[in-house]
Amino acid sequence: MSRRPRPAAPPSKIVPAILALAIVAAGFATLMVRLEVTQEGYRLSSLQMEIRNLETENQRLKLETAGLESHQRLGALAPKYGLVAPPPGHVVMVP
Repeated sequence: MSRRPRPAAPPSKIVPAILALAIVAAGFATLMVRLEVTQEGYRLSSLQMEIRNLETENQRLKLETAGLESHQRLGALAPKYGLVAPPPGHVVMVP
């Protein structure tokens, strides 16, 4: 009968454990980065919608301001507040 050779040392279980831990950590890090990118994408979309809404509101307010400053409207309101055109000679033009 021949003798079997004895293994010098049992195989190490530390290297596969560290490798598995590194793979899990890399997967978790990738997942967290993708989650952050997705959240920032939603935030960017929300901010773009807010910008569009504010631009629309700004345009509406500009139109309202133009209507309130119109010469026809101010001319119609002037008598109500006792405003009249100045008599000739009271307006001095400065060069």
